[in-house]
Order: sequence, then structure tokens, then C-alpha cells
Amino acid sequence: MPWANSERALTLSVSFSIAASVKFTLISVKKILVFRDNQNLYQRHYVLKLSHIQALVAIAETGSIRAAATRVGVTQPALSKSLQSLEEELSVSLVSRTSRGVILTPFGQAMVTRGRGITKEVDRLREQIEQMRGDLQGTINLAVSPSPSVILLPKALGRFRQEYPKVQLHIREAVFPDTLQMLREGLADIALGAHPQIRKSKQPEFLVERLYYNRLVVTGRVGHPKAGAKSLSELLDCDWLLHGPEEGPGSMYAPVFKAHQLLPPVPSIVSQSFITTLTLLEGSDSLSLLPERLIRKLIDGRRLIMFPIRDLTPRLDVSMIVRANQPLTPVAQKLLQILRRTSPSNAELPEIV
Repeated sequence: MPWANSERALTLSVSFSIAASVKFTLISVKKILVFRDNQNLYQRHYVLKLSHIQALVAIAETGSIRAAATRVGVTQPALSKSLQSLEEELSVSLVSRTSRGVILTPFGQAMVTRGRGITKEVDRLREQIEQMRGDLQGTINLAVSPSPSVILLPKALGRFRQEYPKVQLHIREAVFPDTLQMLREGLADIALGAHPQIRKSKQPEFLVERLYYNRLVVTGRVGHPKAGAKSLSELLDCDWLLHGPEEGPGSMYAPVFKAHQLLPPVPSIVSQSFITTLTLLEGSDSLSLLPERLIRKLIDGRRLIMFPIRDLTPRLDVSMIVRANQPLTPVAQKLLQILRRTSPSNAELPEIV
């Protein structure tokens, strides 16, 4: 039956079984697709069980039916049957079996991307009810760039752990735009880091709160032959290392040179690992543009220096980002408050000498 040029109306029906201990189990998500083809109207019903979604996510993350079955606590035949039921319900193939295991089809990848968010939201719902009842446990997922990892997290998380010792924190190092995708997929509750300005809209996808400002500095090794340079023009013939993806932190590389009416040098290395970036700078004559507050914090313990070049723009704002349409659990809201209180002062940074 042709489904082209379809109009879709979606309804979600979520059922919960509530035990005396207030534990929740999502039974199913009912999805009704309404299609219009010429003058005829058709309906197709999907009923997706949470256990089926969890099984597919486990398969994606383990790469095999056997390992996925162990993770979700069922037998291998039971998991295979669950996968088959899901594929029959959707009328598509979700995985391809190979000699090395299973891989997701495009349909499977789409299901896992959405499915992770569904399973995470069910976990958050359970945790929120428990926390409202006074049981301050649970999990908070953070996506954090290198700068706030060093500048902000040690002190903030120390304070948080004193107040909420039973809450487990999962921290992933990530930078824009990966941080936003992790928020979208429910893999992160809070993101911390610098990012390009997010366009305002009537229904924003994210809420952004600036914590502190930062600025870029030219960073190189101790004893660099051009350590005394006073302008970017003196460094154009050096090897440059671009840190971060070009659509994220790396996007600030070219504007720094263009603001000084200079053609940006082509980077000889592009690194998305902060540890690798520091190691390469220490062991070569390469230069990089890195956040000043972070380098000031690290400079005493490493063989790195900041070059005395002033007025490098654009400026970096380190912000806290959450999803606009998904409320945080009570303990995650408390962590936001502590991050605000612990954020460094926005007083002017000292001059580099």
C-alpha cells in the first residue's frame, strides 16, 4: 500500500504499573500513524514495548545478541524473539547479522537514537519520584568540555558530593556540537562548555546560561623560538595545531586571524583530544589557540607558556546548557545551583607578560 505524501498524526499512550514502593515500568508506547493517499484515509497502529526498545539499545551497545541478552537479563532466544517481534511490528529490518556480530540498519539506528531517550526518561521519572519521597539517590549525566572540567568541576562536585553522597555522577568529555546531540538523545542532563551562539526561537530547544567568560591565548612549549612574539603576524610561518572540531571550538581559529586582517594559516594537525593537544605542544614547535583560564591552571605543571599577544577575539563564554522541554530531577537542579555558586568571577583576567 503506498504511503507517499503522508499526513501524520501522533498520539502516545503510556501505561505504568505502580507498586507500593513506587517503582515504574513502562509497558508500551502506542503510535498511530494517519496517512492520506488521494481521497482515501488509512491508519496504521504501532505498539512498542519498552522491553523491545531496551533490547535493541543493548544490541547496539554490545554488538551481539548474546551479550545484549546478558545485559538485559534474559536468555538469548528470548532476546531474539523480542527483536523479531519489534521488526514485525514495524515491518522493517532493524539489524543485519554478520560473521562478527550484528550491526544496525538505518531503521535500527533511528530506533536506537530515539529509544535511548525514551529509556533515559523512564529512568529519570523513577528517580524523580524517589527523590520527591526523600530518597536522594539517582544518576546525573554531564557532558563537559576540558575548560570547565579543570576550572569548575573539582570544587563544584566536591560541594555537591558533601550534600548528596548517594547520587552517582556520569561525566563524559565532549565539546560543541556533540554536547547538544548528547542532550537531544537524553545521554546528558547538563552540558558545560563554550559554544557558538544558539539562535533564539519562540520554542527554544535548549536553555543556555552563561557561567563565566574566557578568552583564547596562543600556547606553545617552554623555550619556543618565537616565545617573545607580540603579534599574530610574527607567527604565521609556524606550524599550527587546531584543537577541536571545525564546527565547534575549532570554528574560533579562523576568526582570530581575520580580526587582525590576517589570512589564517592552514593547520598541520587537527586534534580532538585535549591530552594529545597538550602533549604535541610540549614536544614540538607547534602552536595552538586554547582557553586562557584553562592554560593558566595547567601551566605550572607542564612545559607550556602563553605568548604575550593581546586582544585576541572572539571571546569564549562558558555556559551551562539544558533541554528546554525536559525538566531536571530535583538533585540535578541542586547541581545547577552549586555550579552557579562555584563559577569563577567574571573579573578581568590579568595581562599576559
